Amino acid sequence: MNLRIIAIAACYLIANLPLSAQEITGVQSEIRKMSKETDPFQSVVTKNRIIKDYKLDSLKDSETIDLLNGNVAIAFVKKKNYPEFEKYISLIRNKFNQTSMLNMAAIELLDKKIDADYACKIAKVTLDKYFAFKDDPDARPVGYTKEDWQRFMGFARFPYYDTYAKSLFALKRYSEAIQYQQMAFDGEPEEGLPESVERYAKLLELTGQKEEAKQLLLKMARLGKLNNGMTAQLQSIHASEKGGDTNLSVYIDSLQKTVQATLIQELKSKMINETAQPFSLKDIDGKTVSLSDYRGKIVILDLWATWCVPCIASFPAMQKQIEKHPDVVFLFIAINEKGGDALERVRKFMSKNKYSFHVLMDEPISNTSDKFKITSTYKPTGIPAKYFIDKGGKLRFISKGFSTDTELINETDAIISILKSL
Repeated sequence: MNLRIIAIAACYLIANLPLSAQEITGVQSEIRKMSKETDPFQSVVTKNRIIKDYKLDSLKDSETIDLLNGNVAIAFVKKKNYPEFEKYISLIRNKFNQTSMLNMAAIELLDKKIDADYACKIAKVTLDKYFAFKDDPDARPVGYTKEDWQRFMGFARFPYYDTYAKSLFALKRYSEAIQYQQMAFDGEPEEGLPESVERYAKLLELTGQKEEAKQLLLKMARLGKLNNGMTAQLQSIHASEKGGDTNLSVYIDSLQKTVQATLIQELKSKMINETAQPFSLKDIDGKTVSLSDYRGKIVILDLWATWCVPCIASFPAMQKQIEKHPDVVFLFIAINEKGGDALERVRKFMSKNKYSFHVLMDEPISNTSDKFKITSTYKPTGIPAKYFIDKGGKLRFISKGFSTDTELINETDAIISILKSL
């Protein structure tokens, strides 16, 4: 199973809040604000207020309260206040929710380079707790069949292995790290998340297995899945063997052509033929923009948000695509940006990052509606989401998520090539 799917599934329980639709929207909005709070003690105040305002019951709403306690714990771990972190982690009742939050805390410490030693400690605790309850029938949540729970727990360990490997790698304990990194893959390594494959390739080389690292990287190249880190490592290995990287660049370019040809054939079989829903929105400069303005051109709608990590990660590649395809219209539509400062927040994000994107703001259907134009008509199930519209105004492809720059560029190039041939 692809590790990306595993990581998504691992978030399911803690996101499965047993509340009404209105309450979910309210609580989720509150939790999102809470996650941006820099003072962990203020997070405690916010948690208690949410429980009071929404009249959350300790039993009926235990999943939601778990999420609140987890957010407080994460706030404390960011400040290296480990006694308070452990206190709030211990308040999480659902055992799986607890290991999920422990894992998230370890990732936070590693990604922000706060404390690799403590990250390693709690990553190991996460694994120990997981193995302690995975076969416990009392740990199964209400609503899960025995079979579904066993299947879920069967693959939930993989992201925990991955985080522990990541922490060991950060501490330069390479021999241990490679063992856990291997266990983090349910299947062939090349099916894993790019970050994990990149780490594994580095570990192979660091533990004296340069040829194995090279072959894995070449396999990723043939699949069109190299990210920048993998490309740099492959070039380094090639330079150490041959001197220079000219021949390697030519080889990778030839592989990309093969990937493109194969991808075009695969995508053609998935092409749809729907009328793209019309819309008019204001861009961040206040100008009204309509989809009909671009009739006769290929249009790519990129739905994103300032709080969406994969969206932001995809932007360097999308900037390259804008420069590569000046005849294609790219419209970046900011969705689910809540609060009165939404427009200013988006403007500041674009100004800070210096992207040359044409950015539009999704807006309510009416002054009295809580529904928004783009999310209501295009109905994205997740972001980033890209909608590819041909010159005749037909929606032909929908792409979701982000993996690597190379995959995104390959897919976008292939789709544009198909649309130009229509």
